[in-house]
Amino acid sequence: MGKYDFIKTGNLLYWHDPDNGLSDGAYRVISAPENMEDDSIILISSGTSEAEVLPSELLPISTGRSHKEDFLRWKAEREAEGMEFYNRLSEVMETEDDLAVGDMVAFTNDYGVVFGPKEVLAFRKPWNGGRCVYLDSDAYWFPDRPDQLTLLSKKGAE
Repeated sequence: MGKYDFIKTGNLLYWHDPDNGLSDGAYRVISAPENMEDDSIILISSGTSEAEVLPSELLPISTGRSHKEDFLRWKAEREAEGMEFYNRLSEVMETEDDLAVGDMVAFTNDYGVVFGPKEVLAFRKPWNGGRCVYLDSDAYWFPDRPDQLTLLSKKGAE
């Protein structure tokens, strides 16, 4: 396995902007050479801007360990207490980006740090600043805001 094997067209990666750090964050690889060298140029996009970068400036976004089983136990306990959970974001709020249970997302916290990919586990009515999406994370019991999420792949209920 090569040191840049994680850089593939379509992958979501973390870019550390070496010039000013103002553009650090999650970027999707738009194009990358098949045979990656230290001086290869990779085209990346955040959705609002593009950049040509070196492979040494990109990092994979870690998956970490799964907390899905813990979440499912916690969810069953809450449902027994009367809390309602849903399978689609559109069931709890109006949205054009309808996430579903099973979709994979990247989570960006309020400081711009990106985590993921993370699996969407459930939804609930928005509270505490619009928080309503439960993810497979070590804070599975604390929902995230939809505006903190970037869809990576649709695997949820159709």
